[in-house]
Amino acid sequence: MTPAVRRLVVLTATLALFASGCGGKSAQTHVTVVLFHVTGSTYKGNVRGQYLTDFAKILRGPASGGVLVGDVIDDNPLAHSSYPINASFDRFNPMGENKLDYERRIRQQRDEVMKAAEALVRKPPSGRLGHNIIDSMQLAESAFATFHGDHELLVVFSDMIEQSKRYDFTGENLTAARIDQIINQERSAGRVPDLRGVDVCVVGAGASPTGGLATERLLAIRQFWLAYFQATGAHLPKERYSSALLKCP
Repeated sequence: MTPAVRRLVVLTATLALFASGCGGKSAQTHVTVVLFHVTGSTYKGNVRGQYLTDFAKILRGPASGGVLVGDVIDDNPLAHSSYPINASFDRFNPMGENKLDYERRIRQQRDEVMKAAEALVRKPPSGRLGHNIIDSMQLAESAFATFHGDHELLVVFSDMIEQSKRYDFTGENLTAARIDQIINQERSAGRVPDLRGVDVCVVGAGASPTGGLATERLLAIRQFWLAYFQATGAHLPKERYSSALLKCP
């Protein structure tokens, strides 16, 4: 077991303890996992500002009853993960709490989550090169394996341009055959996560503070991710793959 995988197992166990402490899987309605791409390619301009604007919209779902888990996408997400956002929002119980007190408590909790997200998003990049979006999906798999809800949602705040030791989408010729080859390689290595039944939204796709990549390459990258998430069992229609949040269930 590699150190990165061992760390992921420990983090999953930590999440499991959190889940048992807030009533277990059956107690949740919404389970939302958010991943923020925080390397240098997303730092300049208003890319991360847009992340926060759209995250505030996403937060409305779990804040009405459910769990929100968040982490970062960087050069080695399996090694650096700590699930710094990990919040459970209970539903209003009219038999146990005054409505105004409940709303005040949830509002305070929501504000704390927003501050935690802002701390992640506004943090300057580490200077380490590259970002591994594909590996970060294993963080999502661990979170969804820990918590279960009536609605499971993964929101990826990223330009989706993989630049890792295995693949560099700025130079890859992502033909249909190459896309199949990459997915098969990941599957053979046991790196395709189980995200069956999860709805996916991508926010920030192709976003760049400078000129960005050519349209043809961005469309090829989109096609890769549509095929990749299909292979995981998740649901990502192309209308939910965008530079900004247009529609997310």
